[in-house]
Amino acid sequence: MHNFSDICGHEAIILSLQKSLGLGNHSHAYIFDGIEGVGKGLLAGVFAKALQCEENYKPCNECISCKAFGASNHPDIIYVAPKGTSSLGVDDIREQINQAAHIRPYKYKYKIFILDNADKMTPQAQNALLKTLEEPPSYAVFLLVSENFHNFLPTIISRCVILRLKPINIKKVEAYLADLGYGFSDAHPAAVVSSGSIGAALMLVNDENFKEDRKEIGDILNSLPDSNLWDILLLAKKLEKFKDNSVRMLNFMHSWYRDALVHKATGETDYFIQTDLSDNIKLFSDQMSFKKLVCGVDSILGAGYSLKSNGNYLLTMEVMLMKMAGF
Repeated sequence: MHNFSDICGHEAIILSLQKSLGLGNHSHAYIFDGIEGVGKGLLAGVFAKALQCEENYKPCNECISCKAFGASNHPDIIYVAPKGTSSLGVDDIREQINQAAHIRPYKYKYKIFILDNADKMTPQAQNALLKTLEEPPSYAVFLLVSENFHNFLPTIISRCVILRLKPINIKKVEAYLADLGYGFSDAHPAAVVSSGSIGAALMLVNDENFKEDRKEIGDILNSLPDSNLWDILLLAKKLEKFKDNSVRMLNFMHSWYRDALVHKATGETDYFIQTDLSDNIKLFSDQMSFKKLVCGVDSILGAGYSLKSNGNYLLTMEVMLMKMAGF
């Protein structure tokens, strides 16, 4: 069962939560916000478990309350989930929170509601939740887990403590994987492409195709300096196989171009992120102008925004590679 010490990174936020637990002055509502896999759901769960812990908010993982949470049958820690849709609707909030919140805790001090993907609530659902957040029962605590707190109504934000979990330092992610027994050849590339997400890093390090995919994308980038327009179209077709893992692919490309820019500006490789690919990236950097490298970074970021907006994948890849090659 997890404890605060099991969470990688976010030391300042954890210290703040522990301090509020020790003083007994915690808020009735929090938003745990951060990228996917950064640990926000885990932190919200540990905080909820600590609030209900019978041994001075550690959590101890030994008392009846902690064990009940670990067994997923805690009567007073409630995970709110949508019924029949992908996002929480107004009926979900009314039935699972507004009505339940006014029933006193079954056994423990608090009645805690954890809302995963809370930023995907409809405006109507948020307004329904607001009614309870404005005048919450003294025993009620609401933990909203989100990837983009800007999706919340200002009235929701004003009634919550915002905890923004930043991407974890790559070295810390790598060390976390090393502590789990993964060697450098597995831990380093997974940490680099994870973009500071422990969840993503764990998925990558256990993906049998990851190393091969990383090499193939690197080969495509290496071919850009000598590519003509027809070559670019063929390379874009090759990228179609990564459509389902486009975020992973773009993260890798972004860190590649970042290292290439560092080498172009300094002539050094000491500050590279992808240290195991130093020779390849150095050669690539020598073949590209500073202007092309900057344009490449912009085009990778632009492709990410386009795909998030449901842009056509192949067309996005073609335009991105054209810009990266300087067309």
